Amino acid sequence: MGVRGLTTYINYNQDAILQKFFLHDINLVVDGHSLCAQLYGSLNCFSAFGGDYDKFASYTRNFFKNLRKCNVNPYVLFDGSLETRKLRTAFKRLRSKINGASRLDPVTQNSLKIFPLLLRDVFKEVLVEMKVPYTICEFEADDEIAAMARHLNCPVLSYDSDFFIYNVLYIPFNTLESKPQQIIEGDFKYYALECKIYKVENLTEHFGGLEQEMLPLLATLLGNDFVEKRVFNKFFSQLKMPKSKKKRNEQQRCIHALFNWLQNETLDSAVAKIIGRLRKSQKHKVFAIIKKSLAGYSRTHCRSLKYFNIDDGVVSLEYNLEMPEESDNEDTDSLSGENNESSDDSSLEEEEEKVEEEEAIPLEDSLVLGLPDWIAEGVRNKTIPRSYLNLYTHHLHFCSPQAEDYTDEDSFLCTLPILRYAFDIMTDFSHENCIYVSRENDNSYKKIFVDIDYAVPRLLEIPYNELSNDQLNQYFFHFLKEKLPNFNMELIRSLPQNFQLYMIAILWWLAYCNVPLAHVHSLLLCYTMLEVIDEKTGTFRGHNFFNNKYSKKIQEFKKRNNFEIDVDETELFLNKNKVQYEDCLIAANVLLKHFEIDDSIRKKPKSYDIKRMHSFAQFQCCLYQFNCLNTLCREPLEPTKISKSYNGTFIYNIALKLEGQTNPLQYFEQYLKGATSVLMFYKSLLFVYNKCVKEMKLETVVWSGKKRRRRRKNAVEEEVNFIVKGFESEVVI
Repeated sequence: MGVRGLTTYINYNQDAILQKFFLHDINLVVDGHSLCAQLYGSLNCFSAFGGDYDKFASYTRNFFKNLRKCNVNPYVLFDGSLETRKLRTAFKRLRSKINGASRLDPVTQNSLKIFPLLLRDVFKEVLVEMKVPYTICEFEADDEIAAMARHLNCPVLSYDSDFFIYNVLYIPFNTLESKPQQIIEGDFKYYALECKIYKVENLTEHFGGLEQEMLPLLATLLGNDFVEKRVFNKFFSQLKMPKSKKKRNEQQRCIHALFNWLQNETLDSAVAKIIGRLRKSQKHKVFAIIKKSLAGYSRTHCRSLKYFNIDDGVVSLEYNLEMPEESDNEDTDSLSGENNESSDDSSLEEEEEKVEEEEAIPLEDSLVLGLPDWIAEGVRNKTIPRSYLNLYTHHLHFCSPQAEDYTDEDSFLCTLPILRYAFDIMTDFSHENCIYVSRENDNSYKKIFVDIDYAVPRLLEIPYNELSNDQLNQYFFHFLKEKLPNFNMELIRSLPQNFQLYMIAILWWLAYCNVPLAHVHSLLLCYTMLEVIDEKTGTFRGHNFFNNKYSKKIQEFKKRNNFEIDVDETELFLNKNKVQYEDCLIAANVLLKHFEIDDSIRKKPKSYDIKRMHSFAQFQCCLYQFNCLNTLCREPLEPTKISKSYNGTFIYNIALKLEGQTNPLQYFEQYLKGATSVLMFYKSLLFVYNKCVKEMKLETVVWSGKKRRRRRKNAVEEEVNFIVKGFESEVVI
């Protein structure tokens, strides 16, 4: 969450507080979620089209290559489950995300920060590929990140104002240069990334007399994950504020006043004055929160160390802080800071509704690493997906707003049976329901109780933590057998291993959604492009550059004798290594332009079809959930490599090109004429797909661009039924 306004305040004073630094030959503790978001924000991606994952993977790969060039050893930590105290914040953020995603289109995509559904999975793909060590924490990672940085005596890379409070070396991401530079010092040469580094000593020296232990108290007063600022309204009403300066809003002046006030206090005296200005009913609760907040910012024990094979010999430090004695009369003296002047319009409202202040004090956390060992170890060892952590700890799963039609139903609803099955496996089929927090059509959200109507019968009467890998594998195939009638796994096994889950997701998508045939062809061609053609030609994304470089060669290749090809079951052509380089060049020459926004949308942005995006949003949900279930069941199938199979812009453009085509295959045979082995690979994928669809009696729909009725055979049995429990602003577990 961070401390609101603190980053801006530090930036006002960065010359005194931040130092120039050259990052090289050092360990680096990385805030995984923050870095993922910042890298995506630095990249010019087309978010309105659902995720250019190959482009993001390439950008992330280059980032870690640059760290390696500078001999920087990164250790990446990710957040885990939400803690109870953060649920209220999560619901507030969800409303904001839904509002932003509902306005997403090719015009607004650069100003709205909407992260595609599979972004973090692609980020982790690159970490695995680059052999960058990472771990997922059981709960929020900030304390672990800071404790690990202290242990290794190295900087933290993030973009979170909380790290100005932790006593750690901190590199804000926005100060880090993207390209290494060579440094020459005598005979010694090395590469380094220029940045700015924060040291807590610089801040305390800037405010002479301020003790480091006061910083967590400042964060608590300003409002953090533990408590909201409004709890201390009476305190702030008596804090004298500096006169207003240009470009300094109320929050900035408030931060400045707090720094000045804390200079003249000890920790005990400051806490006593703060507690003295609270209602009697709040004092013990807030004091406990202050102690907990101080302990969190000062934690030294780091559970993550063992997952990086680093010894942890550090003992936690604790503040010896005692509850101030209560007096009959509340302390009402004004609070002044050195060199401060009062301002009539600067004080906050003195009277707040009692209920509002009580709501600002969060619920106690009953979890606090209270997870069973098998869940904690499963998360750390990546055998339990992070996305299922909230499902276990809170019986709750939040929607992930993305580019879709917000006048239609939530794109995730088609995957509720998968979510329910995962919940049942982890909780040993012992609960009546779990909750899915779905978006509403009015940019709000609602709670859906995913009850036993979605459930699949239990396969084995054995607790999850006692199941063997083979038994968990059986659970995966049991689900497919129960929910996809006539599903043929042997047909799926004829496909490339990294495409099998992808095809299962396509079949589920057809079974539970309204899918035009052109959309299926778009996905098959995208996989062929990213997995096969890119590997042969290199990852080109500039059509004009590619054409200028290879145009003569391509003309020569096209002069060869072309011949028609048919594919049958005995001659499947699915070995990508046998696809010819020359054919890949011919195919790339006509396909590369589809990685850019289509000219028709550039000229007329309103032609952007959100209903087409809705269909692909549903597919992404299917692909995501099947990969998560596959992980939970100990990977009976090879996980999908998202960056080698999905580019939202490409898929949208191909679907647009196929609009009105009654026979997409015939169209591609002409469109990719000359790329014989590429067409053979593509036709082989299509052959397996067609055979699966025929056996399972699935159908596609005719694309109309309008809201469509469900059309699956026996649809009555498969319809999604759900219970809505009104509009909720918070959940109490």
